[in-house]
Amino acid sequence: MKKDNFYPRLIVFTIIMAVLLFLIQNFQQKIAIGNLCWGALIYFFLLTLIVYRISYSALSKKNEIFLGRIYSAIGIRFVFSVFPLIIYLIFVPVRQIPFIIVYLFLYFFYTAFEIYYLVVNLRPDSKKITS
Repeated sequence: MKKDNFYPRLIVFTIIMAVLLFLIQNFQQKIAIGNLCWGALIYFFLLTLIVYRISYSALSKKNEIFLGRIYSAIGIRFVFSVFPLIIYLIFVPVRQIPFIIVYLFLYFFYTAFEIYYLVVNLRPDSKKITS
């Protein structure tokens, strides 16, 4: 998978997530996810772009550099994902559990999306080494 394929597919993935959020927000009147979810969607889109660039830059490096950058990218994603949630929990007096659930689902979906594309990029290299 080329780097060029990641960006259009990330945009399509984000549009799909936006449609799902829109459907949940408009058709499930019992579940009030609020407008913060749209900000979280944009936030995870931008965070995925940044973290993917860090991870992708390590694919052509030696194994030690590759592992260091991948672990750094995972740490960056985790810290920058948990930090806004902690701020939300500290400063918002009325906590919306549906927002927290949606936020965590966005975190997992975007993380899985990024990891999938990194693994796809590693497959051709693993075939070169074994043959």
